Amino acid sequence: MFKFLRFRIVGFLLLGSTVLWGQSSDGYTPISLENLSAFDAPSAGWKLTPEVMMSPTNGTVMSNDKKGGGILVGTAGQTIKTKANMQDLRLRFDFMLAPGAQAYVILPGNQRVLLADMPPTAAPGSSTSGYTGQFPIMNATKAPGLWQTVEIAYDASTTQPNVARVNSVTLNGSLVQQGSYRPLPKALAGKEPIAFEVVKGTVAFRNIGYQELGNRRPLSVSNITYKLYTDSWKTEQPKELEREGSTPEITQELGNGHKEFQLFFEGDMEVEEAGNYVFTVIHSGPNTRLTVDGEEVVSVAESRSQDTHPGRINLEKGTHRFKLLYARFPWFPPGLSVSVTKAGIRPYDLTALSSLPVPKPKPYLGVDPENGPEMIRSFVFYQDEKQKRTHVLSVGNPAGWHYTVDLNRGALLQGWRGPFADVTEMWYQRGEPQLLKTAGLTVDVSGKSSYAALQNNSAAWPDSANLNYLGYRLTADGVPTLRYAFGSTTLTDRLSADDKGLTRKISVEGNAPSGMYAMLGAGDSITMLEKGLYRVDDRYYIRLDKNARPMQRNSAGKQELLLPLGGEVTYSLFW
Repeated sequence: MFKFLRFRIVGFLLLGSTVLWGQSSDGYTPISLENLSAFDAPSAGWKLTPEVMMSPTNGTVMSNDKKGGGILVGTAGQTIKTKANMQDLRLRFDFMLAPGAQAYVILPGNQRVLLADMPPTAAPGSSTSGYTGQFPIMNATKAPGLWQTVEIAYDASTTQPNVARVNSVTLNGSLVQQGSYRPLPKALAGKEPIAFEVVKGTVAFRNIGYQELGNRRPLSVSNITYKLYTDSWKTEQPKELEREGSTPEITQELGNGHKEFQLFFEGDMEVEEAGNYVFTVIHSGPNTRLTVDGEEVVSVAESRSQDTHPGRINLEKGTHRFKLLYARFPWFPPGLSVSVTKAGIRPYDLTALSSLPVPKPKPYLGVDPENGPEMIRSFVFYQDEKQKRTHVLSVGNPAGWHYTVDLNRGALLQGWRGPFADVTEMWYQRGEPQLLKTAGLTVDVSGKSSYAALQNNSAAWPDSANLNYLGYRLTADGVPTLRYAFGSTTLTDRLSADDKGLTRKISVEGNAPSGMYAMLGAGDSITMLEKGLYRVDDRYYIRLDKNARPMQRNSAGKQELLLPLGGEVTYSLFW
């Protein structure tokens, strides 16, 4: 089924994912968990530990007996408040839930954000993580026992008395709240602490960091000059100078009247506060490049959708020189915005507001399976690869668990839960990128082939095994079974879904080659929680028959979980 929605997203850019002690590189001030001195009169129910583990099945909570901190663990009925007071802020932390656990993070003004374990495919509601008094957009909560990350951008003070604004709540990389105004339960009396309250079960927290947000503008641009060339946007060294001069502000409107141009700006950048600055470019065109003191900060290639592109640079107090190039397509409306932020301040524009016109509404084109599996052939980008994976099949299931396979390699690239597919870049207008985007809570599995023949147990797993894709066959329920030739052996691979996760069945017809294995998972850390149950990093779980004999090994700096292939192998994944 197709869904068509029209909207424009405006929000805060939250960068990075790791908080360091001291001030982190992205400007978050960490709350130390080496001891409880950062909290106001903590009760005895709160404990610090260097390690914690929670079973996703039976609720067992295991903490390390070693002395030390780093992880804050609370149980039902416990609330803890920071000594640090704040008002408008960004907040980021990791948390882990035991089965059935619930907790709140309480922001200044007593605005609450819920963190809760719930059935993985349950519809979002008042019991879903990210609930603020308003239902979250989706259920993006991971399974119990996995570390999760939440990022909150929040204004306790707005132009309306006793009304706060939740700018965004991002859970595990998925936006679940945006731009909602919430009446405060009590009047705000200046800066207040943040608090964590455990309502049910056991909840752990780590890597807690915050930024206070102010309205000051410590960086400005001046003495701006420009040169407008009417050469093709492809010309590397333009020569057709139309005009040049000075301008009080940066705007692409200086090229008005020309369907194609290259516009060069240069000027002074006055910095009143030394620090790590983040510049964000939003543009529509073939090329935009920003340099400061000769150092490239942002370089953006073709964009037609006013995409956001950040870059950062550390600047000392004083005057710096900047250069900015913007080029226009002849067939697409121009648009350019450059904004800046640093720790403790809100993003603000360095370009004229009119330089980035409001674009025509762009529909969201989504596919959701309702009566049976949906299959889509597309391109995808996997992780940080610069080249598209081109022979890809994504399968959506009514049960709410979906996956993508690289057909050439026999690789299970990713799985996700919730809404199925965002196909806007495939089907809107020309659909030139042909990119499918996952629409739910996504986990990367592996870019390598899922099956291979190893010469010995220490042989490296190949990126691409010697496979020949033969096509697929559909079951009576519409589930595809992929078929591969592996030498003289035929191998079949079928993934099906139910409300608990994805189940994968790999079968070998005939005699399997010597040393043939299936790779079930790979990551920095694979932990056996109980017989037949493994955790891969904090991404997903693997469940096997308890009588299965997998091989867990270290290879090329990673851990791998392999299972001998012969006859039929079945395992499941959930997160």
